[in-house]
Amino acid sequence: MSILLLLIPTLLIGILSYYLWLWTYWRRRGIPGPLGYPFVGVFPQTLKSEYPQYLQMRDWTKQYGPVYGYTEGTIKSLIVSDIDLVHELFVKQYDNFYGRKLNPIQGDPEKDPRSNLFSAQGFRWKRLRAISSSTFTNNSLRRINLTVEDSAVELLRHIEEKTAGGKEIDMLQ
Repeated sequence: MSILLLLIPTLLIGILSYYLWLWTYWRRRGIPGPLGYPFVGVFPQTLKSEYPQYLQMRDWTKQYGPVYGYTEGTIKSLIVSDIDLVHELFVKQYDNFYGRKLNPIQGDPEKDPRSNLFSAQGFRWKRLRAISSSTFTNNSLRRINLTVEDSAVELLRHIEEKTAGGKEIDMLQ
């Protein structure tokens, strides 16, 4: 019985210490950011329907600078808003970065055969991005620019033709 009385508080203190250690992850590394609350981090602040998450993140960027970190429960997120640093990370050093925030609604992207570039995680995302990145080089985009421009001009010509004389058209048709 006395061992049980000693074991339970020790276990509770250990769990509490672990969560406090996770909660201060960014502070220990000298990275500024909102501290939030123990166990849940900034999760309650980002769930407010009257103040969307993207506005909250914009405010934090103004308050903490272009690079800051926060936790949502046990999930650690590093936010980078500096365009030069984002370019460095996503274009020049993209081989080194392949982890992204997991969407809890989606399920397990590692096992889902329908997982695509936008929902994949880990090495699968890294492979899909490497395959598709050649599609979005400057030369590739220049080559399709004429096709996109011609299509836009043709669409405008078609709309002008259909609306001649003040006629209305159903754009969803």
